[in-house]
Amino acid sequence: MSRRTWEVPEPDVARHLVPVRPADLSSATVDGADLAGTDLPELVQAQIEGSSLERARAGGGHWRRVTLVDCRLDGADLANLRAEELTLMRTSLREVRLVGAQLPGARLRAVRLAGCLARLSSWRGARLQQVVLQGCDLTEADLTGAELTDVVLRDCVLSGAQLGGMRCERVELRGCRLDGVSGVAGLRGARAAEEDAYALLPAMARELGITIG
Repeated sequence: MSRRTWEVPEPDVARHLVPVRPADLSSATVDGADLAGTDLPELVQAQIEGSSLERARAGGGHWRRVTLVDCRLDGADLANLRAEELTLMRTSLREVRLVGAQLPGARLRAVRLAGCLARLSSWRGARLQQVVLQGCDLTEADLTGAELTDVVLRDCVLSGAQLGGMRCERVELRGCRLDGVSGVAGLRGARAAEEDAYALLPAMARELGITIG
């Protein structure tokens, strides 16, 4: 089985962006919006395409039925955001704060997350397809019931993550910390580097009722 070598495409952000008021986003479709550094605590039924949301602030906010296509969220603060029915396509998240974010049922396709701080975040029932996670901290994240297809995790921390009921298809873990994970059977079908696999042994033994030593 060879390693996955594909990479997700960069977002096709419009060359000329136009400032848009946050109040005009809900129940609307906008293209080419300049929302960099904007406060976005509340969004409802918003479809945003080809736009910059870099350094946007939505910490502790509530998004419902929000779709982002070809957008940049780099440097955004989404800590403790609750996002229901969130869809991200061809979107980049670099150095994004996702600590405690609640993203139940989120849909991510052709998305890159790099250097994101996502401790205690919840991805229950999320679907990730063609997603690359690089250098992300997912300590104690909840991935219960998530579906991962064509996903690569590189140099990520998943210590104490909940993986029960997770489904993996063409998933690779490279250089990841996996100590203390629960629901390790959720990684069935994934490919892990040898050193990553060793870190899973205590969790596997615990869930199988095996005493070591």
